[in-house]
Amino acid sequence: MRLLGNRNHSGMGGRIWIVCGLVAAMCAFLAGAMRSAAGTSAGAPAASPAPSKTTLDGVFTDAEAARGKTAYNNACSACHMEDLSGSGQALPLAGDAFMDIWEGQTMNDLMGLVQGTMPQDKPGSLPPDTALDIISYILQQNKFPAGHDELKNDPDALKGILITKKAASAAAPSK
Repeated sequence: MRLLGNRNHSGMGGRIWIVCGLVAAMCAFLAGAMRSAAGTSAGAPAASPAPSKTTLDGVFTDAEAARGKTAYNNACSACHMEDLSGSGQALPLAGDAFMDIWEGQTMNDLMGLVQGTMPQDKPGSLPPDTALDIISYILQQNKFPAGHDELKNDPDALKGILITKKAASAAAPSK
């Protein structure tokens, strides 16, 4: 079967784009995980301080999540579905499936993936504020509490927010 130069529009091209998008997303996720691990190894540059907040601390606002719902419906719902349940190769963005992937990662990791690889048909096209609004909506749909301050496009601040469903005392290792 000849794939290169094939102009048959039977859906094969769409599947290839989906696979490419998934590979790019996983690479971005793994790169973030490797950067995090490398920062803790001996001889590595000083690692960022441990996150000081968690997603349980109300790190987004309801207004931000409302804007995010509109942006999500325009840019994300075709693949991830309106209810965030995922479809085919588009991973779920709510519930246990979301937490299985993101538990223990930082908001900066999530921001890097969303802004760098989404939407699949135009990766990197989301402005930072729109990506943060969408992330706020995803957090809201995952039943995280809203707070008084919006997420800011500040990598250091985003690195300071841990994605977790565990209370801060449970998330921190005891000595």
